[in-house]
Formats: sequence, structure tokens, C-alpha cells
Amino acid sequence: MSTLRYCVPLIVVALLIVGEFLCIHAATQSNVWNNRQNSTIVNTNPLWQGPSTTPWPELAVRKPYNRPASGTVSSSTNQVSVPNQNAPTNQNKNVNTNAGANLSYGPGTGANVGQNLNTKAKSSGNIDGIALSYGLSYNRNSPSPNQGKPISPSSSPNVNTPKLGQSYSNVIRQNSNDQSNSKASQNSRMPTVKPLMQKVNSQSVPINTINVQQPGKITGTVLQPTTPASTSTVDEDEELRQFSETLLRKDANNAGKYVTINYQGKTTSRSTNDEAALPLLTIQKEAYNIPSISNLIQLHNNYILEANVNEHVSVQEKMEENALLDSLLSTPVMQYTRNFLIQKGAIPKDPKLFKDKLKEIWFNMYSRGQGKIGSSGFEHIFLAEIKNQDVTGLHNWLYFHDAEAKNSVNYLGYMKKLELDNNKGAILKFHMNLNGIDKPVSSMFIGTSPELEIALYSTCFLLRPDKVCPLRFDGKRFIIRTYTFRYRGKNMIGSAFPEI
Repeated sequence: MSTLRYCVPLIVVALLIVGEFLCIHAATQSNVWNNRQNSTIVNTNPLWQGPSTTPWPELAVRKPYNRPASGTVSSSTNQVSVPNQNAPTNQNKNVNTNAGANLSYGPGTGANVGQNLNTKAKSSGNIDGIALSYGLSYNRNSPSPNQGKPISPSSSPNVNTPKLGQSYSNVIRQNSNDQSNSKASQNSRMPTVKPLMQKVNSQSVPINTINVQQPGKITGTVLQPTTPASTSTVDEDEELRQFSETLLRKDANNAGKYVTINYQGKTTSRSTNDEAALPLLTIQKEAYNIPSISNLIQLHNNYILEANVNEHVSVQEKMEENALLDSLLSTPVMQYTRNFLIQKGAIPKDPKLFKDKLKEIWFNMYSRGQGKIGSSGFEHIFLAEIKNQDVTGLHNWLYFHDAEAKNSVNYLGYMKKLELDNNKGAILKFHMNLNGIDKPVSSMFIGTSPELEIALYSTCFLLRPDKVCPLRFDGKRFIIRTYTFRYRGKNMIGSAFPEI
């Protein structure tokens, strides 16, 4: 009883303290909620959508931008009008204006606002995605080229280092003053961004804007850079053209002088008439004394014409493949090509790895259908294949002449030709049939060495796969198209040919 007499007052006091704490907490929460419900945010930011009554007002405040965002720039007020945010959106929509507008809608399709329209085709020829890109014309918050790099006295003239007898505190104080003066000077020199104007139908409109309209998606105007974003692509195109011009000059094994081309009549892809009664090519025996040509001819009997038949590569055939690669890699054309690809970062510097890469993309066997491993990039381009009663490949003049001599190829006339100077050959677009099966359109180099063709096809495949590869011979422009065949995790050449 005595113990209970002492415990009852303690329990009563504890209950009073807990009750008072709960009352104070409830009153505090009620006041906080009432204050949040009555909050109204006013923001002068041009991207702000209006007052907000959210219970979390700090989340409604948007940070000011120092550069134009995606939208229409008004010529009079320099304000940005944001595209309709209520437009229907698709799954996986992502809008990123950090370094340029990047819009992507839904799985499998991307719209990257950039310099050109790129399409990536699979081996079946289907388009995998579409990319558009345009950069922003101005970004005053872009990182410095030296950002993330250690600052040394030699690389940063604005950083003072202590001299003999000088304290670090004086140096720190001096650096602080220098940085303050530097920031003030930079702010005073900061340009004002205004859209350039031009007269269109008696109206002033910005010349650095592009209207973007996608039905059912975001509609608005995207800023285009003052310096076109496609400048780098143009430079790379010209670099490839100069590269091909140099290769032609270095092609010491060119056999054009040993080849006679009998073009005969012009035709079309739909024509059923034979406009060429005579063979297309006549080749003198001296051409077959060229090492790379004689090694290439050895591979003509290594393949089965039908693509849906399994092929076994024998030890002898592998030796012939290696002999051809060795003869190609010893030429000035392939040596220059290797250095060019190293410079572009497409291959490592090890010569053995370059040979292994060529062997992989050209001679690795793969299946074009029915699970039959009976095709390769080399067989398709430098010989020919028949698949489902269609002629595919056959883009080499040496195999074409060999097939003409066996009466298995019938030349029906040409559609276009590009003749090279100094009797170095030509590029031809023509109509033909193989074993009685019509191929309405084909194209090939004539008279050029195997190393030149391998070099051009390989370079375009490594630098411009599944895209247009712009080239030039003797000031005359043409392109090469390459297509990727992915098999068992590796990318091989599915097809490659010139186009004029």
C-alpha cells in the first residue's frame, strides 16, 4: 500500500505532461497547415505559369534561366513563350534543355533536336529511329574548357603564388580581390542575346528559329545556333572526300590502263531489252600480275553461290584469305587508310588488331536466313549471291569479268557512268542478269585495285555505317553506302557499293 501511494501521483503527473505535449503539437500543425493553404507565390520569371496555392510553396518557385529555353523568342520583349505543356505526351517522354533540346517520344523512336536527319537501318532495311538535332544558340553557363582540371601557376595566370618572405594570407587576399575584379569585368563584357531578324513577306522574323510541329506531340519553336551545328559534319564530309582523293593518287596497283570498257547502249532498271550485244569488259593479262589482284582471284572458287547453303571454310581457304589481307596491308593505300582510321579513333594503333578487324568485318561467316551460315561481306560484295531467286551483291569488276567469260553474266546496258582521269577506270551503274536471274540495278568500280575498294568500304563502314559516305575522285563526287549485318554480337559488313 505504501508503494502504491507513492506511484499514483507519479503516474498522474506523467499523463498530464504527455497530454500537454500532444495539445501543443496539434496546435502547431494546425497553424502550419493554415499558413500553407493561404500561401500565394508571385514570380517575375518569364517561364512562370502564374500564382500557386500548393501546400509546398517552395516547390512552385522556378530558378531563373540565364539563357533562352525552348520556345518562341519575341522580337520586342525578348521573352520566351513556352510551347503548349498540355499537349498529349507519349511514354518515355524526356525533355532536356541542358545543352540543347533533346526530345524523345516512346520506345524505339527518338527525336534529338540536332544538325541533320539521321536514319539507322537494320540488316532488314527497316528504320530503327529518327533523330533531329539543333543546339542552343547561346549558353552563358557552359563549363570552362579547364573545368575539372587541376589549376597550376603555369596554366592559370590569375592565381598568385607565394613569393619568398610573403605570407599565404596575403596571397589569398590578393587572389580574392583579383577574382572579384575578374567577375565584374566579365559581367560588364557579357553580350546581350537578341534574335537576328530578317524581312520575310514584309514582316520581321527571327532567322535563328525553326518551327517544330509534330501532331499529337509538343509544338513550338526551337532556337537554332548562330553557327550551324552541321559545321562539324560538313568538315568531316570534306575530310572524307580529301581522303578518297589521296587514296586514288596512292593507288599504285590501279589496273585501269589494262581494262577496256565497252559501255554500249543506255538502259533503265525496268527495261526488258538487251542494249549491249557485246561483253562489258576486256582485261589484258598484265592486270593479273598485280599481287593484290592475283590473290583476290584465288578466292573466287571458295564460295557457294546460293546464300541459304551452309559453307565450311577449309584451312586452305583461310590461308588464301590471310594471303590476300597481307598483300593489301603492304600497299601504300592501306597504310594510309590505317593511319587515317587511327587518327579518327576508329581503330587502335596495333597493326595486328587492324588486320583482325578487317578479317572480322569481311570474312566472318553469318546467316542471311533459314539458319544457314553461308554468307560473308566479302562474298556478297566481291563475288555474288542468290537468295530466294534474287541476285544480291556482285559489286566487283574482276568477278564480273570472270562471270562474263563463263557466260553466267549478261550485261544489258548502263544507266550512269563516272569516268576517272588519266585512264584510271570508272564507276558504273548498270543493268544485268546472273544465271538468267535479273538484277535491275547494280554498281561497281572498274579498274581500281582491290586495296582501294577494301580501304574505301572499310573506312565508310567504320566511320559512317548505314549512312551516306561522301567521297570524290578527280574532283568528281560520289557516295558509298554500307549496311551493317549484326550476327552473334558482332557487326559485319552486310553490303557496300558505290553510288553515282
